Amino acid sequence: MDLTYKGIPLEELRIESVEWTEDRAEHIRSRSIRKGTAELDVEPEWATEAALDPGRIVGLTTSESIKVIGYSGAIDRILKIWLFPKDLEAGDWWGASACEANGTDRRNYKEADE
Repeated sequence: MDLTYKGIPLEELRIESVEWTEDRAEHIRSRSIRKGTAELDVEPEWATEAALDPGRIVGLTTSESIKVIGYSGAIDRILKIWLFPKDLEAGDWWGASACEANGTDRRNYKEADE
């Protein structure tokens, strides 16, 4: 089964840029305050780097967003990022949220890279 986002196959979905509003940037920078100290506070630059990772995995969500699993070399971690389209044709996206990838996401990412 081929998965699509707004009629575009996920493997053909362009992700060329990610922009973060101040509110969304503060949201991902303050995960540990909301979720507990074990949570990674994510800088927008790290999330953008992971979203632009050529080896990323793109998946669907239950909302209008997509989720992306990708690697940030800046912190040597695999992250999960949620994006909303800004200009779908150009591949421009709004960052919605980001966190450290869980064990399943990390395993899927590593297996896809093999």
